[in-house]
Amino acid sequence: MDHLFTVDGRTATPISRTGLAAEGLLERQHLQEWVIAHPQVLGESVLVITAEYDRWADTDGVPARDRLDVLGLDATGRLVVVELKRGTADRDVHLQAITYAALVSRFDLDTLAQAHRGFLSRRGQALDIAACRRRLLDHVDGEWSPELLQRPRQVIIAADFPKQVTHSVVWLSEMGIDIDLVQVGLWRVEGSLVAGFTKVYPTPEVEEFTLTPARVEGEAAAKKLQERSRSRNAVHVLVGAGLLPDGTRLLMTPRHGVTDAIRTEIRSWVAQDSARAVATWANDTAKPLVWDADGASYSPTGLANHIFTSVTGRSVDGIQGTTWWDVDTTRVPADIDPEAWATLAGSDLTALARQLSGTRKD
Repeated sequence: MDHLFTVDGRTATPISRTGLAAEGLLERQHLQEWVIAHPQVLGESVLVITAEYDRWADTDGVPARDRLDVLGLDATGRLVVVELKRGTADRDVHLQAITYAALVSRFDLDTLAQAHRGFLSRRGQALDIAACRRRLLDHVDGEWSPELLQRPRQVIIAADFPKQVTHSVVWLSEMGIDIDLVQVGLWRVEGSLVAGFTKVYPTPEVEEFTLTPARVEGEAAAKKLQERSRSRNAVHVLVGAGLLPDGTRLLMTPRHGVTDAIRTEIRSWVAQDSARAVATWANDTAKPLVWDADGASYSPTGLANHIFTSVTGRSVDGIQGTTWWDVDTTRVPADIDPEAWATLAGSDLTALARQLSGTRKD
């Protein structure tokens, strides 16, 4: 945000911009704590795993001095490496972020659980390793994927970015490395300080319109991430629009990610207990489906994966679970026009979200 004003009718008075250093605010004690307390500035559904992490060693066993500012985990199963600068970023800040990403890309679930336990302990929260593992697993939408851990996303937060950084980050993004640039601003408003976080790269326009061949990733890990992101985006669209009331009945039809033979197996499995094909919608972006078979809450993809594993005994990844669940239009919620509700017949969650997105664009 380049310009902020206080307004009184037709009068708009500019608000003076300041900076963290000018206000005596520090990188670790202040900026870092803001990010830990409000991880939404790093993207949707990010769980902070640890901060000030330095528990790595070189090949000779000598501990490294580098400290990773913040390490998070998003709901798609990717690690989020965060580098913080309270002023203008250094010219090589992106190289620091890449180095940390390379280091954490070798982490596994146990390493992350240990780091999370230490982080919580330093903040007065006592959780054992098993509870930390479960917290990480529960945060991920779908099965835990070591392949996705190897592709960390990087977020650099600074007051400003030199051209060397922005040019390098654009090129790295085109080469398939995900780096977000977030600008932190500080303003003084009527005796109070107001902080703002603005994502300056990639902008929504870049993400939507620069899918050039250089950005298309053919690896299996990239495909998994794409499918998970689509499912999460569909859920966010539906919850944001409020199209489906809490309690909406959904019926399962296995579609994306399974063969005809497995669909037949699933139908036979459902015939043993009809509750396995029914879920109830709740307007929760994380786990909006309550499965009739066990009463537990799931994400659409998480439940699809669970059903696949229950039937086949194998793990699976890459399923777009929102394609599996259709609205049961024979059950009309209270205060809903039956004729309008009937128009949802035959629509799965992905199709509904696509229709809503198209309506908003129009």
